[in-house]
This record gives sequence, structure tokens and C-alpha cells, in this order.
Amino acid sequence: MEKKHKIFYSLIIISALVIVCFVTIFYISQMNQTISDNIIGSISEIAEHDKSAIQTYIEICWDDLHEIADRFKNNEYKTIEDIEKRMNLECASSSFSNLYLLAEDGTLYTDKYIPHVSDGNIVNRNTDFLPYFADGEEKIFARFDNKGDEGSLSKEMILYGIRLDHYEIKGTKMLGLIGTSDISTIRNKIVIDSFKKNGKARGHSALIDMKGNYIIDVNKEIYPNKSDNLYAHLTESAYSELTNEEVTKKLKRSETFGFYHTHEGEEDKELFYFMPFKKGMDLYFITSVNEEVFMEQTNTFVTMSMSMLIISMATVIIMLLIVMVYQNKTIRTTEKAKSQKEFLSNMSHEIRTPLNGLIGVNHLIMAHIDDDSQKQQIKEWLKKSDSTANYLLSLVNDILDMSKLQAGKVDLIIEPLLIPAMIDDIFSMQAENIKSRGVEFIVEKELPEPCVEADATRIKQILMNIVGNAAKFTPKGGYIKLTVRQAKTDDTHVNTIYTCEDTGIGISKEYIGKIFDSFSQERNKNTNGIKGTGLGMAISKLLANAMGGDIVVESELNVGSTFTVTIPSAIVKDMPDYLKNSGNEQETETHIVPVNNEANKPLKILVAEDVELNAEVLLEILALEGFETAHAKNGKEAVDQFQASEPGEFDIILMDMQMPVMDGCTAAKEIRKLNREDAKSVMIYACTANTFQEDRDMAIASGMDDFLTKPIDINMLLKKIGRNL
Repeated sequence: MEKKHKIFYSLIIISALVIVCFVTIFYISQMNQTISDNIIGSISEIAEHDKSAIQTYIEICWDDLHEIADRFKNNEYKTIEDIEKRMNLECASSSFSNLYLLAEDGTLYTDKYIPHVSDGNIVNRNTDFLPYFADGEEKIFARFDNKGDEGSLSKEMILYGIRLDHYEIKGTKMLGLIGTSDISTIRNKIVIDSFKKNGKARGHSALIDMKGNYIIDVNKEIYPNKSDNLYAHLTESAYSELTNEEVTKKLKRSETFGFYHTHEGEEDKELFYFMPFKKGMDLYFITSVNEEVFMEQTNTFVTMSMSMLIISMATVIIMLLIVMVYQNKTIRTTEKAKSQKEFLSNMSHEIRTPLNGLIGVNHLIMAHIDDDSQKQQIKEWLKKSDSTANYLLSLVNDILDMSKLQAGKVDLIIEPLLIPAMIDDIFSMQAENIKSRGVEFIVEKELPEPCVEADATRIKQILMNIVGNAAKFTPKGGYIKLTVRQAKTDDTHVNTIYTCEDTGIGISKEYIGKIFDSFSQERNKNTNGIKGTGLGMAISKLLANAMGGDIVVESELNVGSTFTVTIPSAIVKDMPDYLKNSGNEQETETHIVPVNNEANKPLKILVAEDVELNAEVLLEILALEGFETAHAKNGKEAVDQFQASEPGEFDIILMDMQMPVMDGCTAAKEIRKLNREDAKSVMIYACTANTFQEDRDMAIASGMDDFLTKPIDINMLLKKIGRNL
């Protein structure tokens, strides 16, 4: 009997072990599939993101070439020399390293004034671009290795091209316009960081054409400095799930697919994942991931499964937690991709909408410019055009601010701030707008420590956003109250609390949690027709956080909203002298008389600006303000004109930072080095579209006195001139 029991128990144990092993194997198999699906899903998302970024960049480059070609045609150049000069300027202001005009006979004209032809023979066979257009292609995107001297490495470039129709210069018919740029402009967009371990890349991405030629391959260790072919690599593979013929068929059908293969001499398999570009581009994006990535996670779960045999419940709990972690990761990845897509969509909408209106208004103005009966209407259109242009400028500034803030690169200028004077400035700037809407504007101040260390510009930006929003959404008969009070945190620090209360339309409970999101603006019957970028509140929140503070909001529909901004600051006990009379600064700086009192003559300004339209507008405005002006087309001309002038002839120089021949910073240094007394005293202002702190620092380091951002605010320019003179 005992022997029978032992046999029975043995069978039970063996059966249990078999069942457990079967369940474990099935579980591991299913988990492996889940891991594989998750990783492939991640690969697909990364590939789609990178592919979309590259696709957009390529289309932008083609659009740039079309715009350049349109400018060529509109200017009606008569000689090759003229078009080469224009190409040189276009190349300097574009993202292309070189520009080429390809004639139908194969002659290549460049932005370097060197035609690539000699006695009918092409000088450099590497620049024979005719084959690119041989099959009637309208747009070209290809790898272009600009070979150097014999024995040297090629310079890896990307070639973009468009076909030109009915365009000729001095009897020479042009076939296409071509631009090249360094391959890194695209390669840097497709590096897979998600699968790195201990600094070693276990995945890479590539771009191929329909013939399998690698246009871009970031896997430089395998394919150094040469153009390879996918089919050649597959032929040399030790193992491949698909043949070259099968891959070719899938490429022709524009399929998204993947398969495993193994390099010759290696054991680890690699997953190749293929994703086509949109129809007409004839390109494929490839992502390759080492099987080690899959095996790593599989081994982790095998270990957990073995633990399940000992403590099954604990293992189940652990597995549930891990599944939840991976689900959350997938959700976050999906939400991030969705957020990026929504951001680009919203940004496109916000920019294109006012641009559409601006272009339309300009069209109406041009159509009626000679109609005297339409003068009043033209004035109204010009006002709308100016308002729309300013809105576009504010949108660009907001987007730049958002980018810097989200990257943690916000520049805070902490210096003594007289809070009452700042609040008075905000009141004076907003009062007319608010009162014109039939809304009462109330300001209350309770400031035991009126002078603190803070960034006045950033705090004012936050409050202007909040008060400006309150004005938009508060109906006639209501009020807006801005209250400022303080709470000491210790003997040397204080929290300044700014509260903006309004009796506006309020914010819904559904939207109040999204109010600080980018491009977020509540849409309902009460807000219809109220324009905004949807970035103001997001920027205000990030700015407050960057200064160690915060913003909170309370609101009720059809009752009103209250925004509370808290900013911590150090107390300034000894107020600087320049702040003691700050309340009168606005009156004294609003206007200046543009006259040099010592010489009893109009102030003379040298404008160094290479863009003809910008220079024309600025010179005309300065002339209307009573200044005498002169124009230099680049930094070298500015230095030469100043050197040739009489001592003291120029009072001010407005210096563009980025110009051909000689840039603005170099020109400023050259002027300061001149052996004449006024070279050290003449006021030099940097004028540039670059608004980052490093640009300001570079301008000051070169010897310039101040900094003006483009588009230039004439009132701000006049204030700076008045203050400095």
C-alpha cells in the first residue's frame, strides 16, 4: 500500500511539475511575444517620429529652393554674373552649404562664381548633376559625396534639387536648381538613444532609396565614409528571413514591414524595420535593433517566472506591477507623440491664420492704392496689417520663450526692482485698453518692502499676460482689480503676492486644469472671436516656476476669475539712486530731440544692414524722426565709412550682427580699435533677430553699447538713444 501511495504521490508531483512547467513555458512564450510587440511598437513610434521629422525637413528644403527660384525669376537677371551674385547671397541666408544652377548642356553655375565646365568637358565628374534629372524628376533628394583630392575622404553631403521650367539667362536654358547641405543636418535627427547601454549603441537608423542605396546611415562603425547598398549587405548576411527579391517587392508596394538577419561573422540577430515615406518621395526609413535588446528583457521575465514557482502570489503581483509600468510607459509615449503632433498642428494654424489675413489685406491695398476714394479704407487696412504683424511677432516671441523655458535655458536678470514703479507701468500700459472696454481698473498696493531683487521684465511679462487676459474676457460694466501685498519669510526675504481679480466670463471646471498647457484656449460661445496664441498662461507658469514661485487660479463661470502669482525675492535695504526717481522716467524718455547740442546739428546715424528692404524702411523712419542717416551694406562698408568720416560726424551706429563680408561684431571691434577719439565714444547698437543671452553677451563683448532686437521698436530705440545721450 505504501508503495502504491508513493507511486501515486510521485505521479501527482510529476503531473504538477509538468503542469507548472507547461504553464511556465506558455507564460514565458506569451511574455516574450508581449515584450517583442512592445519593443516593435516603440521602434515603430520612434521610426514614425524620425521619418516625419526628416520628411518635413526635406519638403522645407524643396520649398526653400522653389522660393529662391521664384526670386530669381522675379528679379529677371540678365547675366550669369548677376545670378551668381544672387546665389551667393541666397546661400549665405539659407540652410544650404552650396547652391548650383544646372544648365541643360550640363554646365553648372555655383554660388562661388566657378562654372564647373572647361572646353566643353565637366571639370569634376563628381558634380555631373545631369543624371539626377535624366528620368524627368521634378524633385531630387540624394546622397552626394563631394570627393576631395585623391586619397582623401569624401565630404558627405545631401543634395536637394528642383526642375526649372522655361528659365534661361542670356540664352542659356537652365534645367534645375540644386542645393547641398552637410549630411549631419539629417543624420542627427535619426540617432536611436532608446536602446543605448553603457554608451554602446544597440540600434541605428538609415535612409535608403528604392534601389537600396544608403543615403544616410548613422551606423558609422560598420559603414565608414562610403555609400553602401542594402541588398549588398543582405547578400553578405549569414542569415536573413527575407531574400533580396522579397524585400524589393515589399518596397515597390510601399509596405511597412520587418525581418531578422545576421551579419557575416556575428552571432546576434538584428531586427530590420522598414517604413516608407509618403507617395512621390521614393524613400524608405530603416530602424535596426539588436536582438540583445529583446533577450535582455526576456531574461528578466524568465527569472521572475522561476520565482513564481516558489512564491506564486508574489510573482503574480510583481508581474502585474511590471505590466502596469510598461502600460504607463506606452501611454506616456503615445501622449507625448500626440502632444507633439497637436503642438505642430496648433502652431501651423496660429501662424497661417494671421498670415492669410495679412496677405489678403496687402492684396487689397495693392489693388486700391491708386483709388483716392479708398484712402480711408486703405488706412484701416494698414492698421489691421500692423496689428496682425505685431500679433505674429508676439507669437514668434512666445514660441521662442516656450522653447527656452521647456529646455530650462531661461535667462533671468536679477537686479533691484522697485515694485510700485513696475505696477504703475503696468497700469499706464493697460488702463486705456481696459477703460475703453467700459471696465473699471483698480490697483491696490500694500508693500512694506517696496524694493526687492527680481527680474522686472519677466514679472511684468507675467502680469501683463494675466491683466491682458482679464481685459479680453471681462464684459462692459465689470471690474479688474490688481492687488499687490507681501509676506516676510525671514529678515532678508519676502514673498510678493500679485492677485488679479476680475468679474469676467470665468473658466469652466473642465478647462481650468488645462489653462497652463501650451496652445490651450477655452472655446465656447463666450470666447468666440477672442484671439490669442494660447501660450501666454503656459509661459507665465513656467516663468513663475523658474523664479521659484507659482501661479494658481480660482474661477467660476459667469462670475469671474482670480489669478494669484507668488514670487520669492531678497529684500533690498539700500535702494540704488537710479530707482529713486524711476516714477518720472516714462515722461522724460518718451521722446527725444534728435539734435547734437554740442555741434548744433541733427544727430547722424550710420545704419549697417545688408537686407535692402530692412535698410530702406529703417532709414525712412529715422529720417521722419529728424535724424540724418547713412547706409552701409555690410560690416566692412561700415568700418570704411566711419574711418572716412570727419571726427564726430557719426553720433550713432546701428549694427546688424549677421552680414556678408564682415559681421557686425567684427566691425564693432575694428571701429573701437581705430586711432581716433570718437571711435571709443560713438554709440553702437547691435540690431539682430537673435534674442538669446549669448547673442547679447557677444555684442557687448565686441564693444557695442546696447542691444536692439528685430523687428526694431522705434519707440524703444528713441528711448535708448535719449537715455544714453
